[in-house]
Order: sequence, then C-alpha cells, then structure tokens
Amino acid sequence: MSAFNTSLFAGFAAAALLAVAGCGDKKAAEKPSVSAAEEPEAVAAESPSDALNAMAGRHAAEYLQVAPEAATVLGVSESIAGEDYNARLGAYGFTGNERLRQMNDRFLQEIRGIDRSGLDGQALITYDVLRDAYETGARRNQFDFGGSVSWGSTGPYRITQLSGPHLYLPRLLQTQQPLRSKEDAEHYLARLSDFGRVFDEVIEGIGGDAALGVTPPYFAIEGAVNSMNGFTASPPAENPLATTFAERLSKVDGLGEEERSALVARAAETVETVVYPAYARLSAALENLKDQAGRDAGVWRLGEEGEAFYGLALSAYGAEGMTGEEVHELGLAEVARITAEMDAIFKAQGMAGGSVAERFAAIGAREDMRYPNTDEGRAALLGDLNVQIGAIMEKASSWFGAIPSQSVEVRRIPVYEQDTSSGGYYSSPALDGSRGGIYWINLKNTADWPKHTTKTLTYHEAVPGHHFQRSLERAAGLPLIRNMLGYSEFAEGWALYAEQVAAEMGMYADDPLGDLGRLQSELFRAARLVVDSGLHAKRWTREQAIDYMQSVTGDTRDSVTREIERYAVWPGQACSYKLGMIKINELRKAAEEELGDKFDLSEFHDEVLLTGSMPLPVLDRKIRRWIEEKKG
Repeated sequence: MSAFNTSLFAGFAAAALLAVAGCGDKKAAEKPSVSAAEEPEAVAAESPSDALNAMAGRHAAEYLQVAPEAATVLGVSESIAGEDYNARLGAYGFTGNERLRQMNDRFLQEIRGIDRSGLDGQALITYDVLRDAYETGARRNQFDFGGSVSWGSTGPYRITQLSGPHLYLPRLLQTQQPLRSKEDAEHYLARLSDFGRVFDEVIEGIGGDAALGVTPPYFAIEGAVNSMNGFTASPPAENPLATTFAERLSKVDGLGEEERSALVARAAETVETVVYPAYARLSAALENLKDQAGRDAGVWRLGEEGEAFYGLALSAYGAEGMTGEEVHELGLAEVARITAEMDAIFKAQGMAGGSVAERFAAIGAREDMRYPNTDEGRAALLGDLNVQIGAIMEKASSWFGAIPSQSVEVRRIPVYEQDTSSGGYYSSPALDGSRGGIYWINLKNTADWPKHTTKTLTYHEAVPGHHFQRSLERAAGLPLIRNMLGYSEFAEGWALYAEQVAAEMGMYADDPLGDLGRLQSELFRAARLVVDSGLHAKRWTREQAIDYMQSVTGDTRDSVTREIERYAVWPGQACSYKLGMIKINELRKAAEEELGDKFDLSEFHDEVLLTGSMPLPVLDRKIRRWIEEKKG
C-alpha cells in the first residue's frame, strides 16, 4: 500500500486504516507521544521543526486512539492510544469511514500550514513523507468504494481472499495481542466478543459498495468464502482462536488452574456463540454477491472510476507518472534482459534445451531439489532457512553500517490461510522491543520451494531485506507516525535490491543454481509489471495473465494462480517491487559516479534505511542532497 504495505502490520494495516474506535471508548491521555521511543512533554512550537514534530505527535495519537488494532501492532503505550486499547476493536461502517475522511482532510490542511523552507534533516523528510501521505489519502478518498483510507492507496475491495477482518483479526489475536496477565486475557476475550459487531459493519460496507456496482471478482469472493468455511470447520473449542489462547495462557504466571480453565472455556464459548455466527453471516453476504461479481479480473471492470483508480494506484506505488502502457513496456524489457542472464548460466551448466522457464522448472522437479511434503520435510525446510539467516548475518557488518538488534523468527503461515496467502511475508517487531520480527513462509506444498529458491526468499523477507529495513526503522527514534507509514515501493524495492546485494556479498558463490533462483525471483517481479498492467490497463483475463506468468517464470500453476488473483484485487502494488529496486540502483549508481573514492556502500545503505520508509521522490531528493553534502 503506498502508504501501507505487506511489511507493515503484516498484512493487517490496510484494514486497520478502515478502523475507527467503536463503542465504549475510554478517554485517552491528553499528551500524546511525539516519538516512538519516548514520551516527552509537549513542546512549544517555537520553530517550524518544533511545530512539525508536535503536529506529527498529535496526528499519531489521534489516529491510534480510533484504530486500536494498529496500536496493538505497534505496541505503543496507553498514554498514546488510550486506556485499555488492547480490549477494543475499531469501527468499520459508514460513520467510521467518514470520520477518517475528515481526519485526513484536517491533517492535510494542518501540514500545509507548516513552513517547509525552515526545515532540514529528519524534519524535512518527515514533512515530505506526511504531506505525500495525506495528499495521496485525499486522492484515494475521492472514490466512494472500498471504504475511506486515511493514508495511501489500498485496494478497491473491503473483503478479498487476501484481506479483511476474517483474516487479520485472528492473526492479530494469535500473534500480536499481548497475553502476559489475567488483565490481558480479559482484553483478548473482549476483542473476541466484538467480532459480531465488526463483521456486521463490514457487511454494511460491502452492501453499500455493491449498490455502486463494486464487488470483488468472483475468485476473490470464492477464496474469501473458502477461507471462512475452513476457519470455522472445526469444533469451536478446537479453533485456533481458542487453542492458541489456551496455549499462551498456560505460560502466564499467577493464574490458578481453575481460573485458567474458566478463561479458556469462555474463549471457546465466545467462538461458538459470537465468532462462528459472524463468519457465517459474512460468508452468506459474500455468496449473495457472486452473480454480480462477473468473470473479469481487472479494476477496469469498474468503469471510468476503475481506470482512474488504477492510475492513482500506479502513481502511489512508485510509477512516478508512468502510464499503464509504459509500465507494461518496461516490464517486457526487464523480462527479456533477465531471461538472457539466466540463459547464460544455464548454458554454462550444460543446460541448453528448452525455454528458460522450462529449464528452471526442470531443476525444481528434481528429487534432490525437493523437500518432502510432510511434517518432517517442512521442519527441515524451516531449519535450512534459519541456517541461511545465520550465514548471511556473519557477513552483514562488512556491507551495512547499522545492524538490527531485534531477532527474526521463522514461522509457517497458518494452515487456514495457506490456500489464499502469498508465498511468504514479514511481520515487523514491536516498537517496545517486546516482540521480534517474524519471517512467514507458505508450506502448503513444499514443491513450491525447491532448494535452489529458498535462499532468495530468506534474503528478501528477512536478512538483509525486510527485517533490516523494518527493524532499523523501528529502532531509529522516528516520530511515531513515521512508524505507522510504510511505502511498498520503498520496502519491497529494498527487499528486491537486498537479493542483489546478497549476491554481491558472495552468498551464491559456488551455487549457480541458487543464483538462478535469485534471477528467477527478479524475473518474477519484472513479469509482475507486465501482468499487473495487463490485467488493469490492457484488460487481460485472469487466465491470460496466469498463462503469461507461468510461461515466463516456470512456477507451478497453483502458485502463479494465487499470485495473479492477488494482483487482481490489489492493483498496482505488484509493480512496486521492481520500480523501487530500479530507483535504489539508479541512486546508487549516481552516488558511485559522483562521489568516486568517497563512495562507501555501507554508508549508502545506512542513508537509505536509517531515515525510514518514504515515497520514491522523497528518497530521490534525500539521497541527492547527501551526495552533494559528501562532495562538498
């Protein structure tokens, strides 16, 4: 999401931005925090920088007080987000959406009142980032469908196979909800009890969108319904919301066995009487939209507004004024270049017959390159990922000035999500250090992860990719609101660039097949430029996009299908990876050429990472200022 992406809030943020606090809010503290790391007294606006920092602190606190889920993900204090915010869920209906529209408009007017010419350093970057976020949010909010979003460009649909409270609320409660005391347990149960209200408000929203002729594509509806049915298939007491609660509660000190059993019983009862009925109502509402959904995949299916939405999405995800046709041509050129590089490696390995995709698929089909699709095979794969993290961390200090102090943990994507989830993603650490980063991988079918492909995923999702970028950002002491904003073209562009840096670090030395995996990963992102613009600008069908993607990448059809269906419901975001990588390499080349012997790659990496995520035009100005300062 240009102002939000999969690395931020671990897939939850898009919907969190639709969340405004519901009934029973407790009064929040009067003095919000200005920074993520501390809570200083409010400062007088004696200078433009002071005024900006004070404003940024107010904006962050105001938003978090009405979006408690986002506050939980960040791990902020109650003095910022309000008393007992971990017991509340946001509101998802028309009233809440309108409140967010008005909030964004007011924030935009306030930042326009700051004198930019009086800013420098981090304050200048913060100004540019916030102004971009609020202006993009205002453009997004001109569209009446999909719910209002305070910052950034999200997808046009409230519920899809990838997004919605049916997915992110269980994930939030299982992996990010604090559970260290009886009070925390009561907060967990309070949120669980509020699922019914949340889902009913979402039903209200999708009904309103449908009245405007806006429904998700048929396969997105089917995917969402299937995941809901799968999530509610077990007896309530065996649902992950109950079993994970029981498991985590067993580690809480100070609870007697009888007290613990009573809490677990309440969770199971709430799942049965509140959660499962809510899922059933939402599933039925989506089923009723199938006839209206149609078979087309691209956002152009929404008419002129759909075409305009795609233009905004491309701009928000780093296209910097390029049209869909221009993005398409760029993708085709990059596919041709990378394919030629792979062909040269194949020929050096004595593999000259067939297309690059066919040869790559042939390697992945080899028995010695596969993990068994069993629990033992999955455990071996996860173990190898940890080894890969350790190996690259041993070399990291020579390539990066700053190294994250936070840990990164490898986990399997939950089984109930795996049918519609992406191959892997990353969850950021908490601001307070109570939770490290999590590198998630989809292990539904280990055939999706031949051994020569796993290194590249590790370098992208963990080290030196998302874990470095997000952890260093969290530790940088940025204004809190900057930790709430993530730019896909920056984060995903960095992670794709990190794959390239891993090769430069020698991680594929003596591993030509692994290097093919790296190039295939870049090829995959180049093909995304082609199919995303194909779906949304050139009116490709879902099947046409699947066929092209598989012919270029050689990936399994199931894997490619999940990807194409993701791009269909999240227009433009798939382009951000390659667009961001291209920009970072462009800036690195400019620095190398202009600085000569003064250029230090680890210093360049710190310049990119240590001031936080930002849109590409802001990054461009920032790096070029640094180049001029170094020259001087």
